[in-house]
Amino acid sequence: MAARLRTQLGFTLIEILVVMAIVGIVVALAAVRFGMSDVDTLQREAERLSLLLETARDEAIGLGQPIGFSAQAGTYRFWQQDAQGAWQALDKNEALRVRELPTPVQLEDIRVNLAPLPPDARVVFSPSGVNAPFSLLLRAGQDKRLLSADPLGRLVVSDPVAVAAAAAQAPQATGQP
Repeated sequence: MAARLRTQLGFTLIEILVVMAIVGIVVALAAVRFGMSDVDTLQREAERLSLLLETARDEAIGLGQPIGFSAQAGTYRFWQQDAQGAWQALDKNEALRVRELPTPVQLEDIRVNLAPLPPDARVVFSPSGVNAPFSLLLRAGQDKRLLSADPLGRLVVSDPVAVAAAAAQAPQATGQP
């Protein structure tokens, strides 16, 4: 009888494997359910980029040297202009280091003073704090976010589709005949 009690004290390998399979399925379902959608990823990246651009503006003012921003092939980086006027990448600055865009997000259009930014050019933040207004368009699938900066470098993140829809409805709301 003592031998019989000893064999019933533990779990069998099959019982453990079944429990592990159930836990794995639950974790996988939770990861899918709580994973960020493309819209969430786009919004998060737009807000992060907005904060980084404001940081670059503040850094230019604080250092008294121009700071530049450029993007290409799914990455973006910040630059500092040295005393000779040459641009040096800010790779050692933790906040303004080179960054990759998350998988669904693409930077489609950069404009300075409403004109498209040439491929080798940079958005430049002046040490004076007064800059050319600029905008950046981010896209993830059909969703877009527009980052717009005024001459003081203050940024606003907006959904251009929602802004256009609101503008189209504005004359109807005034009750014009």
